[in-house]
Amino acid sequence: MSAFKTLMNIIFPLITFPYASNVLQVENLGKVNFASSVCGYFLLFAGLGISSYAVREGSRYVNDREKLSAFASEMFSVNMISTALTYAALAVTMLFWTKLHAYTDLMLVLSLQIFFTTIGTEWVFTIFEEYTYITIRGLLFQVLSIFMLFAFVKTRDDYCIYAGITVFAAVGANVLNFFRARRYCTIRLTRKIDWKKHLKPILIIFASTLATTLYVSSDTTILGILGTDYNVGIYSVAGKIYGIVKNLLSAVLVVSIPRLSHYAGVGDKANFNKLFNNIFNALIVVVAPAVVGLFALSREVVLFISGESYLDAVMPLQILSLALIVCLFGWLYNSCALLPCGREKELFWITLVSGLLNVGLNILLIPRFRENAAAFTTLLAELCSMMLCIRCSRGLVTVSADRRTVGSVLCGCVGIVLVCTGVKALALPNLICILAAVPLFTAVMVGMSFLMSMSICLLLVLVACGVYAFVRVGTVQDAMDRLLEDGDFTRGHKAVKGRLTALTAAYWLVVVAIFLWYTFGPNGNGQPQYSWFIWAIAGVVYAACVVAAKAFVRKKV
Repeated sequence: MSAFKTLMNIIFPLITFPYASNVLQVENLGKVNFASSVCGYFLLFAGLGISSYAVREGSRYVNDREKLSAFASEMFSVNMISTALTYAALAVTMLFWTKLHAYTDLMLVLSLQIFFTTIGTEWVFTIFEEYTYITIRGLLFQVLSIFMLFAFVKTRDDYCIYAGITVFAAVGANVLNFFRARRYCTIRLTRKIDWKKHLKPILIIFASTLATTLYVSSDTTILGILGTDYNVGIYSVAGKIYGIVKNLLSAVLVVSIPRLSHYAGVGDKANFNKLFNNIFNALIVVVAPAVVGLFALSREVVLFISGESYLDAVMPLQILSLALIVCLFGWLYNSCALLPCGREKELFWITLVSGLLNVGLNILLIPRFRENAAAFTTLLAELCSMMLCIRCSRGLVTVSADRRTVGSVLCGCVGIVLVCTGVKALALPNLICILAAVPLFTAVMVGMSFLMSMSICLLLVLVACGVYAFVRVGTVQDAMDRLLEDGDFTRGHKAVKGRLTALTAAYWLVVVAIFLWYTFGPNGNGQPQYSWFIWAIAGVVYAACVVAAKAFVRKKV
């Protein structure tokens, strides 16, 4: 379920962000992202380190409802106090920081996250490992928010509605959490809080979280303060693409952390080092071609995701694509070496130093270089973090890169550059340009020979050219038919088109009903993999019916 949740967190922005960026345009998208970044700091202060602390400490009371209820009530009360203080601080900030006056509506909408996150008590479900519930609930609200986005965000002035939908997608499920949590414990406000016991560890966790936030999220905030909404909008596109690719590539690390933690816990240094090196070499295979492809196709990716108005995001995206290398290898040493070996203090100081470096360089460079500076400082901060992580990991792991793997990857990267250059020279559509690099990237990952990889890419280019020519000619012919009322666009054909569409919909509804009844009915086996032939038969019958219907209509008309 965690893997599925991670996958949805990648797919969801790929659906929503291109639509939002095209509808809202650069300035209004920048407004939303700047206001969201500012609100994120208040959300951080409201949460303190309560969630992480509650998961760690509350796990001790899983089998004792009374003790868990008392502990949960303490945590909830502390969180409500911090939330009230945060709203007071937000009101003062809104009053005296004049720049935020232009973002009042957005801040009011986005600040709802603070309250709903507090009452959601997500940590209760983490304690009881309710991952299925968390995943299904999150998916439900994500799907609902997609429909709301397409239904209500129609013009560039709908940016407040878009902000509200993002809040709904993020914390809408917390209302369900508030009622469902009663299954495990009783949560209420209480004055009986053991401040001496809870406050210090909460603040320590909060300090670590704050350092991480400075490291990760300060770019957008400082860019919004020292730059314009346009700069924030441009950078948000590059940052979003960077984040999606990073999350996708980092999946190879996440699944390995529990096993590494196990080896570290039992003192099995040999297997720990072996697995670490396997991950290191796998990361080379995955990251290097992806970075090269993203750098070479940055313009096409930006155009495909957000359109021509965001072309200024190409340079920041190219810089951030280079940051992927140092980011993911730094994460490797961070999450797969230092963390499993219990080096949390070193991680805190690494994050703090990198965060302060990021903030300082942003303040220094953004006034002159704007969004390019924000991307460049991210690269330098990630580089600093990686070097410090490698230094602190001395004695924990010994890394050796496989020469054959490195050689194959280098050849593949050269091939990707050549293919991308050739495809772009043909002036093919952006999507085809992007897809052209995929087979070679896949070939490098599975270990194909360089010659075979190049052959695959050449074949794809030829197919792409053929498809493009076919589509181009078909589009022109279709336009001429519409203008001349020829072919399928005569008045007679247009008159029966609605009936045929209705019959098609009814036909496939009947097919779905037959499939469900045959598979899950009283006499069904409940295994769809054995009922696939229904769709094959239905497809053949449908094709025959379409041919017959068109012949009849032409004869009739």
